[in-house]
Amino acid sequence: MTGPRILFAGGGTGGHVYPALAVAEELKRRFAGFEPLFVGTRGGLESSVIEKAGFAIRYISSRGVRGRGFFGKALTLAALSAGFVQSMKIVRAFRPDLVFGAGGYASAAVVLAASAMRRPIVLQEQNSVPGLANRLLASRASRIYLGFERAAEHFKDRRCLVYTGNPLRDSIVNPRNAEPLAAFGLEEGSPVLLVFGGSQGASRLNRAAVEYLEGDAGMQAIIQTGKRDFEWVKARLDRCGARAFVSPYIADIDLAYRAATVALARAGALSVSELAAAGLPAILAPYPHAADDHQRSNAALLVEAGGALLVEDHDLDGATLSARLGELLEGGGERLATMRSSLERMARPEATSIVCDDMAALIGREGAPGAGADRGEGA
Repeated sequence: MTGPRILFAGGGTGGHVYPALAVAEELKRRFAGFEPLFVGTRGGLESSVIEKAGFAIRYISSRGVRGRGFFGKALTLAALSAGFVQSMKIVRAFRPDLVFGAGGYASAAVVLAASAMRRPIVLQEQNSVPGLANRLLASRASRIYLGFERAAEHFKDRRCLVYTGNPLRDSIVNPRNAEPLAAFGLEEGSPVLLVFGGSQGASRLNRAAVEYLEGDAGMQAIIQTGKRDFEWVKARLDRCGARAFVSPYIADIDLAYRAATVALARAGALSVSELAAAGLPAILAPYPHAADDHQRSNAALLVEAGGALLVEDHDLDGATLSARLGELLEGGGERLATMRSSLERMARPEATSIVCDDMAALIGREGAPGAGADRGEGA
């Protein structure tokens, strides 16, 4: 019997790409002959990540809708129409047993094509406030896997909802046997600040971190700057020597989580889920222009659980960061220990297994099972 054929649609940012990739990697471990195919756009992160992970990918035309004006929306409609035709050809040729919509504008055309060809569809919603694509496509799905339980409030029909948590890369859930500090040239004995604004970086976070580190010689740092800010951040922090590791992108983010004492981060869905899984206390500065202000809602989940502090984007600078870090580090780190315990209680490390169990059941396949799903209305 051949393995299942799964079409993964979506991408753009790491928040859409990595959960789908985690599911694909788990299904590959479970099923001999597993046949995955990813569909995305050439402008998204998927174009540089999926093939490196050993999976095939096809590209279609697509672009976002929000904030583009009349002519922008006309171009979006044209791109979506072209993407739909391309997706029809891909779905017809690949004949998937199941289509996994990872969210983002790149998923819309593929899910619509799959629906038109009567292929089973599941969606994965990473954020606590669902994205536009998944809200519009929800009626076409057999399942919608929720990264956060609060997202259920935004769907009219809750019968297909499954609260799973966000699927995470295996290296984050099952840490590798490696020395995390040594991987970044850092030393034992001093706290480490991890700064990351998602896969593309965040200038506000970078500037605050630079200002703070230039005035505090006792803190080590790992900073993922994004491509745009790398040169100036690197130049400013060269004077800090080996205590500041600066890179445009950190592939071994799991090691960075383990090396860090505390994080300064945006509040994308995947960042929040990974911080919880890693048990890493954080200072979160939600991106103020995120669609539907979803990052604020994501951040609130960690703050309410006791695992993070919230700082408004417009208030974040070196002085504010210094004050917040002082709050967390005083008293020998007792507060950090409490925060780590809070994060461990809210983490969903079994999310990938739950999603894969349910997908296998939907298509009538048996593999090496994981944990069962939490089901129910409003799950």
